[in-house]
Amino acid sequence: MGADIWTWEKCKNKLKTLRGRLGFPDSTNLHFLKLALSLETGEMQDEMRNQPYPEAKPTIYCILSGYADAKPTPETKQLISYSQVPGGVGYNAAFIRRAVQPLERIFGSNVQRLWTAAQLFDAEKLDYGDCSAKIHALPLVPLVVILRAASPEFSASANMLFDSTISNYLSTEQVAMLSQLTALRLARANEAIT
Repeated sequence: MGADIWTWEKCKNKLKTLRGRLGFPDSTNLHFLKLALSLETGEMQDEMRNQPYPEAKPTIYCILSGYADAKPTPETKQLISYSQVPGGVGYNAAFIRRAVQPLERIFGSNVQRLWTAAQLFDAEKLDYGDCSAKIHALPLVPLVVILRAASPEFSASANMLFDSTISNYLSTEQVAMLSQLTALRLARANEAIT
């Protein structure tokens, strides 16, 4: 991803339009995934660790730039996989490697830790697999994380599903980026609760 494209100077006008829109309150900060983006300075703050989070800025600017172009669309409650997102089939292997496999590694031996971590994001508990949670990664963009525990015969398996409206909010690449960011934030939450 071109960090020179996704800078505060190039994105700030678009990102400032999110204030009071698309589920964000009318505030000088955009809060999601226990992150806070200042609409005045473009700085990112990790609210779990109460410290700056500059390494995520280009990714977040890219995701939010796509989100800013969206029109609110009611959830259909129909879940789709990443490969069902338009154009997702060609990138599914990379999506699994970047967003799904980290969840398997981190939570596969103790699936209830996934639920404990997800609760930091006000998740809704669901009944898929051995543990599943619906997390609003962005105010109008829910992600469903599903985990099956490791057993003597099988390794842990995870998946991430989306409401069928996901492509109204983000491009296929942005969906992958948001999924990876969500996995990273769950990993950070897991560290915070240890």
